[in-house]
Amino acid sequence: MDKTKKLENTLAGVWYPASRKALSNLLLNLAAGVPPAPPEDAEDRIAALIVPHAGYEWSGQTAAYAWERVRGKRYRRVILLAPTHRFPLGDTAVLPASGSTETPLGPVDFDAEAAEKLLESPLFKESDRVHEPEHSTQIQYPFIQSVLPEAKVLPIIVGPLSPEAARNIGEALRKITDKDTLAVVSSDFIHYGEDFGYTPFSPSDSLENAKRINMAAWELMKLHATDILIKFEQKTHATICGLDPIRVLMNLIPWSAEGKLLHYATSSDRAPDPERFVCYLSAMFSQKPFAHKGPVSEILSAGDKKALLAIARDSIAFALKEGKFPETDQFKERAPESSLAKMGAFVTLHSPDGSLRGCIGEIEPYRPLYQAVTQRACDAAFRDPRFPSLQAGEFQGIRIEISALTPAKPVKSWHEIVPGKHGMTLEKDGHFAVFLPQVATEQGWTLEETLTYLSRKAGLPPDAWRTGAEFTVFEAIVFSEDAMPQT
Repeated sequence: MDKTKKLENTLAGVWYPASRKALSNLLLNLAAGVPPAPPEDAEDRIAALIVPHAGYEWSGQTAAYAWERVRGKRYRRVILLAPTHRFPLGDTAVLPASGSTETPLGPVDFDAEAAEKLLESPLFKESDRVHEPEHSTQIQYPFIQSVLPEAKVLPIIVGPLSPEAARNIGEALRKITDKDTLAVVSSDFIHYGEDFGYTPFSPSDSLENAKRINMAAWELMKLHATDILIKFEQKTHATICGLDPIRVLMNLIPWSAEGKLLHYATSSDRAPDPERFVCYLSAMFSQKPFAHKGPVSEILSAGDKKALLAIARDSIAFALKEGKFPETDQFKERAPESSLAKMGAFVTLHSPDGSLRGCIGEIEPYRPLYQAVTQRACDAAFRDPRFPSLQAGEFQGIRIEISALTPAKPVKSWHEIVPGKHGMTLEKDGHFAVFLPQVATEQGWTLEETLTYLSRKAGLPPDAWRTGAEFTVFEAIVFSEDAMPQT
């Protein structure tokens, strides 16, 4: 991506006004048409939006319902996923080669640093030729300028993708996604009419049937059901132009992100025509704040802990016997009610002499705790790159420890971190590392010593934590087989 090059704007004066004043006034009017967000959504962390991409006259109001939900929020990057309308692309994701573009509201800077990281993968390439005529990306830039003026944009155009490509592109994007990243999919929904090649029902009930199919597709998106979504498209032939970027999104955002429909409309609402119309939908995916209000130590009872440790051990036993990992819902019937809450978790294995034998986990609370334990117990046993895979002869001797995590919260300074109470993450210059709360206590480290080792773990100089680093903290409920009463 060349920061000195500017991508040409091909929409101003056609898809939206060409003058700064007229475009600003139009965006203000669209924003005024959106009702306030309900109070229960006020503390939600919005991970992603789905917005339409027709001219503002047609879909601008529907798009505004989504964009107003993030107005003024702290996002430094917008990953904009959009479908191609002009070029066949295959299993690849296309970034612009230029470093910026411009609308009547001023310049739009692209995220060159993030683009460089993505271009290290053969899944990604860059082409201004693909981006220059593409309205599905360009139509979103004025909205981004209006509601998130400080954010850099990472526009990505995709064509039809295989399931593997959609998954791999989503996973690659997840590596550059942090708490200050918003993912946006630009997509219109069903296009009905002969010129769209889609007339599966008569004009007398076309609008109702189109809405029924659109809502069925949306329900699958809410469930993150990417595989079923592919079959749904094959069965209905629904002309939803952004299904491939939506599938990428499902592989990018946390499973715990809950979908909420914000607005639905069609072009026929403005110019009634049941024989030819396009459908528009705006939605968001967000995560509720952690709900438990009491002490962290009271989240799980002794019985809950014992049940989760048994699930961890039985997960490893299943993998050893069957030669494959159990499904994440394998032990759902045995999961205590408290473990249905979405929490991050680490599973740690110790050898009989107390030495570490494996430890892998997840900080983000994107799935029920029992599912995290099921998966991460197997990961710790067989996928920790520091150790060989666990062998059957070792299984009885290992001791299992689980750390159930509260959601990570940012702190303004490292001085706010309390060793022994807080687990912590450090992020700086694209480097990242995490320590569980018990690490500092077990090693006898001071806070400064802990942060020094954390910097080294992140691949940074020992004193990198002192300036320019960002920290989050979390608490953990730590319990192990050795500490459980024997009954």
